[in-house]
Amino acid sequence: MTRQSDTRVFPDMRAFAVVPFALALGCSLPTAPDADIIGQWGGQEASLALARDGGTLSYPCGAGTIDSTWKLGSGGQFTATGQHFQGGGPMPVQGRPPHPASYTGTVDGDQLTLSVTLTDLDQTLGPFHLIRGGAPVPEMCV
Repeated sequence: MTRQSDTRVFPDMRAFAVVPFALALGCSLPTAPDADIIGQWGGQEASLALARDGGTLSYPCGAGTIDSTWKLGSGGQFTATGQHFQGGGPMPVQGRPPHPASYTGTVDGDQLTLSVTLTDLDQTLGPFHLIRGGAPVPEMCV
């Protein structure tokens, strides 16, 4: 006796192939461009530690903070706001007054060029040339 082939009608198998494809596509979507800049950046002139919720900049004779509203736009354009603290000389009893700061720069692969504008003094510091994973620069005047 020979066995007959199963003649039941199966749904179109192409529909089942779409589900794994869609899942694979969703899992392989690129991460947000902002994630490309998060981490430690350093150089001879300054260093930056940046996280999604803000960051800190240090360089000889100064330091700064970066607010959580920073952005990395198309073409690697970095923009942020925060505060800057002047260094040098004896520490005033009341501490160093903060200056509102605007941060701008460009990310190109593992290099970041960054400038700081003290908006209340209309003074620009930098540009600083940083490398991804570079060593931190201590905030001290020599």
